[in-house]
Amino acid sequence: MSRSPSLKALNQRLFKAAGLAMLSTLPLAASALALTPQTNAATGVAIRQASNTHQWLMADKDDRDDRDDRDEKKGRDDDRGERRDRDNDRAVRIDLNRAKNLARQAAEAANGGIRYYRAEDSMHGPASQCPYVDNGDSWTFTFLGSRVGSYTKTIESVVTVYKYSSRVVVAYNGAIRNVQQTRITSFTETQRTILVDMLRGNCSCSNLLTSATRSQIISQSRSLPPGIQKQLLRGKGLPPGIAKKLVPLPKQVNTYINLPTYYDLYVVGSNVVLVDTVRYVVVDYITDVFL
Repeated sequence: MSRSPSLKALNQRLFKAAGLAMLSTLPLAASALALTPQTNAATGVAIRQASNTHQWLMADKDDRDDRDDRDEKKGRDDDRGERRDRDNDRAVRIDLNRAKNLARQAAEAANGGIRYYRAEDSMHGPASQCPYVDNGDSWTFTFLGSRVGSYTKTIESVVTVYKYSSRVVVAYNGAIRNVQQTRITSFTETQRTILVDMLRGNCSCSNLLTSATRSQIISQSRSLPPGIQKQLLRGKGLPPGIAKKLVPLPKQVNTYINLPTYYDLYVVGSNVVLVDTVRYVVVDYITDVFL
């Protein structure tokens, strides 16, 4: 059956229109297909950004928690440190009675133990009745002792016990020395030798000087000019600039070399000066101690 020319022309126009319609939809479809992953990618970014923001907030919270934990731990450590310091202070704070016992025990150890040595009775009784000198930061005990079974005192001990540390120094332990001098006019040869050896660090008594005192002495160790030395013996004193450099020696040194406590010992330059604090005069001096 043959189609008419008009019908055939109509079909061609319809087919052509349908093709055009299909072609017109292809860019939209392509655009839609292209936008879908882009949108998904954008959504993914948004999700990741939101996730990252959340994670950052969580990390910040964790940091705060960590800081809080560290601060709390540091606070606990500080508290423990303060308590430890207080405990240490209590531990090293020694009263007079404890100091007396430590001094006696040091003398006992220096003389072979309690099987061979006994300190005088005052070192076994009330602390207020034992022979001691309060040095401010320590107590110095000077007492006699004897061999067990003997009533004759033959041993003299000089022991310094510090109030705020566990330091105990046996400054002297040996034969009983002469009666304590009450007035002196100059150093004895023995006193000169001991002082020089002590300051030079050549004897066991060097531990009577703390490291701080020794550092002060060394930092200004030089000899006084001859004119200043003569002024000292004339009682004219020291120039202000030199007087500021005076380094006092502890009273334990007086006890060790058998000097009355109202005499002061000073180191100035490379010299040791003996001062009578009652009459305020220079009694004697030793020159060139460190030379």
